Amino acid sequence: MIALIFSLVLHVAAGESINAALDSARTVYTERGERTTVLIEPGTYQEELTIDIPGLTLKNASRKPSIGLKNGGVDCDEQAVRITWYYGHGYQYKSMGETVNYGGRRTRRWNASVLVTAPDFRAENIIFENSFNLYVSEKEAADSLVDISRSDMPWTEKERPKKQMPVRPKTIGSTEVQKKAYRERAAAISFTETATNAHLKNCHAVGRQDVLYGDQGASVYWEGGILAGSVDFIFGALKLAVDRATLVANISNEKNNNCYIAAGRSGAPDKPARGMLFYKCHIRYATEDELVITPAEIDQAPNRPYLSRPWRWWGETVWAYTTWENDLLNPTGWSTGLVKKQEGYHPENPCPNSYEYKSQDGSVGRPKWVTVLSKPQLPDGTKLNPKKW
Repeated sequence: MIALIFSLVLHVAAGESINAALDSARTVYTERGERTTVLIEPGTYQEELTIDIPGLTLKNASRKPSIGLKNGGVDCDEQAVRITWYYGHGYQYKSMGETVNYGGRRTRRWNASVLVTAPDFRAENIIFENSFNLYVSEKEAADSLVDISRSDMPWTEKERPKKQMPVRPKTIGSTEVQKKAYRERAAAISFTETATNAHLKNCHAVGRQDVLYGDQGASVYWEGGILAGSVDFIFGALKLAVDRATLVANISNEKNNNCYIAAGRSGAPDKPARGMLFYKCHIRYATEDELVITPAEIDQAPNRPYLSRPWRWWGETVWAYTTWENDLLNPTGWSTGLVKKQEGYHPENPCPNSYEYKSQDGSVGRPKWVTVLSKPQLPDGTKLNPKKW
């Protein structure tokens, strides 16, 4: 007997709700192996999504899909599907109700616009965005802020804010929030430990700080597309392979507005685990279509991006066949800024699981603790193959 595997296809027209389609999918989900595909017509969808249905696909329904932005990142191309939300650390919005945001008690993993908790998630030609450090959205402008310095929210002592953040503008489309003073953690997409075997093809994740996050146990294959941000914008303990993607540095000439692409923390000191592999990726600065604040003179930009600053000293990060715009990369390439005070830190070999292979500049100028590989495999024999990472 031949087992037939059926699939469910749902359609979201422009102006409709993706969450409504997910609700429909939940009512008919079975465990027989069917995939559920949600075809989404081009447009901007201001919704928080939770992907808790195994085998779900989000797909741009356009015949000529785009993942492009325009007008300084405020708008997207006509054939693009953009999923976006605006919550970020440091601010308490009235719409959050009794859920404390600043101290991290929200279960959305760094305020993710899209939170993936189920295995076998797929996405094609989708923009995942957190607008918190990009522009003021219509939803945010209609919401109101709680004064966290006088809030009666149920803070613990650890959660209570230590500083008052700047008052955010209320004008729809304002890009004032791109300035460093407003910078705080705001993920576009996050993966929990149960989000295994995810595959995102020609997608675009965009924000500023902490854009893509994954728990230990999550596994993600990111194929093509764009990952854009500034501070530790690809981070976490997940197993991640980024294959032939464009990495965009969303930075400016503001003082100390540094860019760190990856911040890994996979495994534990006594239990190594697979971390991040960046394979044949290209790094560039944001364009004026993508961001309002861009370096005035690229050749003299003081805030050149770093490849990585490990979140924990044992975190594994591998860069293979990496290229970038001329004079873009900080020659040092790697930073220990997040690990110096951690237990087990060794100044002579601070981040031992840091590797490069055939970088554009031959890895000249890197710290001695970065291992420059002589062949495309790790010391333990693991080959640098993103599809089998």
